[in-house]
Amino acid sequence: MDLLQKIIFIHSLEFMKEINKEYNMKIYLADLVYDTVETNYAIPLNIGFIAAYLKEQFKEKVEIKLFKYPKKLEKAINDSPPDILGLSHYGWNERLNKIFFNLSKKMNPNVTNVIGGPNMRHTNESIEKFLLTNKNIDYCIMFEGEESFSALVNNIINKISQVPIGCASLVNNKLSYEPSLFKKKSSVLDLPSPYLTGMLDEFLVQENIIPLFESNRGCPYGCTYCAWGVSALSKIRKRPLPVILEELEYVAKHSVGQHTWIFTDANFGMFERDVDIAKAIRSIKEKYSYPHNVIIWHSKNTSDRNIEISKILDDVEGYIAIQSSDSKVLKNAGRGNIQFKHLQKQIEYYKEHNLSVLTDILIGLPGETKESHFQTLSDAFTLGFDNIQIYNIRMLQGTDYDSLEHRTKYEIITKYRPIFGGYGKYDGKIVFELEESIRGTKDMKEEDLEMFKLLHWLLYFTWNAKVFKPLLNYALKNNISPIKILSELLESQNSILQDVFTKMKNESLSEWFDTKEEMIKYYEVESNYTKLVSSFTKLTFSWVAKFFQNKDLLSVLNKELQKIIENQFTKGMEIGIWDEVIQINDLLIIDNFFEEPFQTALTVSEKSLGYVLNDYKYTSSRLIDILIYRPTEDKVFCTKGLTKNNKKDLSIQSLTSFLEIGGMNYLKNKIKLL
Repeated sequence: MDLLQKIIFIHSLEFMKEINKEYNMKIYLADLVYDTVETNYAIPLNIGFIAAYLKEQFKEKVEIKLFKYPKKLEKAINDSPPDILGLSHYGWNERLNKIFFNLSKKMNPNVTNVIGGPNMRHTNESIEKFLLTNKNIDYCIMFEGEESFSALVNNIINKISQVPIGCASLVNNKLSYEPSLFKKKSSVLDLPSPYLTGMLDEFLVQENIIPLFESNRGCPYGCTYCAWGVSALSKIRKRPLPVILEELEYVAKHSVGQHTWIFTDANFGMFERDVDIAKAIRSIKEKYSYPHNVIIWHSKNTSDRNIEISKILDDVEGYIAIQSSDSKVLKNAGRGNIQFKHLQKQIEYYKEHNLSVLTDILIGLPGETKESHFQTLSDAFTLGFDNIQIYNIRMLQGTDYDSLEHRTKYEIITKYRPIFGGYGKYDGKIVFELEESIRGTKDMKEEDLEMFKLLHWLLYFTWNAKVFKPLLNYALKNNISPIKILSELLESQNSILQDVFTKMKNESLSEWFDTKEEMIKYYEVESNYTKLVSSFTKLTFSWVAKFFQNKDLLSVLNKELQKIIENQFTKGMEIGIWDEVIQINDLLIIDNFFEEPFQTALTVSEKSLGYVLNDYKYTSSRLIDILIYRPTEDKVFCTKGLTKNNKKDLSIQSLTSFLEIGGMNYLKNKIKLL
């Protein structure tokens, strides 16, 4: 071959490469989060599954890139626009997605924009309205995405105009949609693994990315407020066990040792094989020294297996969501088939093994009254929950509770507020998210719900954050309800507390907007948006910050709480024990965040220690020696978190940010036996 032939041959090879490139369909898939506030994010397992399936089906015909962060996607679209843009659709990125669908159409008018995810109402009328309103979205994929997205890609490659099953689109401005029938699908969910195919490798090496795992899909419980409760997804479909076990080992080897893993199953423990999965996780823990924490949502009616799984995983905290203790409310909410006796059995196991137990409670459930919610809070203490998390119900599109039927039946009132951290500037535009939450029903008025906001915070501050938990423990073990005490505290005639509670209530009310349009109009003003970014905080943390910034205010709360508890006793109060509990707790509350490490030895009654530690193996009156101390690492953490530009910063904004990133764990000193 002479020189000219070689040159022609080389150029022909390059030409063929270019031709082949033209047939590589460029697909961008993104599970977007706002990166305005530094925090941890979940690995994009959802788009990972779709990417792995597409790659298996189309191999070199598709070029796929995955994205989590908006700035990276913005740059990629501007530099090299895709042929297909697929975005996951949730309540926390709804308006952000629209920015990128508009950008992709601007950069490539021929792009196919696809949206999929749970944040969608399921009626044909609602889907059509959504597509008519969002003209830059070409297809909605309803429910699971792998097969429908693949069918869509196949149609685009082969220039087939038909709308695939599971995809919704407009044809001549009319909806074209044939739903997938998941109930008729195999109970085996055999999909290529996004981990084992390497699709998620770039995310596993990021410390702030939490690995997710899925062993099955579907949920038989029809909770009206939950996207898992959608009837179309009620059939349980299991992924092959060997694949799941291989994924666990793969993530352990290829990640950077993230402390937390999450299983996304709606009911982990429903199947016997879940015990094998738990054993595999335990083996990985022992082999790699991580993960330290595995978050799972236990199956509702399999208490024995759930307990076995907890033993295997060596749980340090149990999690049992009751939502409400009222049977009528639970039935209205679609949880009537959950047997309370199974939940109680699990609680008893955790308490017997001296493990703390966390629960979730929702306010605003269908049929919930002021009285029934108060009773649920009281029952949560009686049942023995150490951490009681209470949430407003956010209206999730596609859930039964979001439907017009339920909104009308229960006379639901909703309002809107910003989502913390859900704001930024992308493609030169202000963008922010909002949440629609229940603010009243026919059974619970808005003023009642607002009263509970402060009561819930007092519960969080005194009990969950453990600031005054020893005092409430003393009352609880003497058959006095902590929620009754906190209610009286909220009604205190102390002028200082009355003033601060009034200000807190006003702050809470000021978050809300009556309509979505009102909120959008307000925050699209540059000055209001700037204020949102610089000063919008979670009130739960900012209120804690105010009490720890003003130690006199904290002292007033402490004294008033003691007085209310003492007034509950007509007789039977062990004054010596009570005084010791107060003394120990006062020493445990930090004096200031920059305090030097110290040690203070005390001799106290064993019984007093039991109230402080919430450990009732300490029941005798014999004396024991304890040490209250502040470790060096506590001072280091607080100093680092509250120092800005080499200066101490104890402003409310600084304290709030500090508490949000872990500072809540440093409000009290440590205690140990000598």
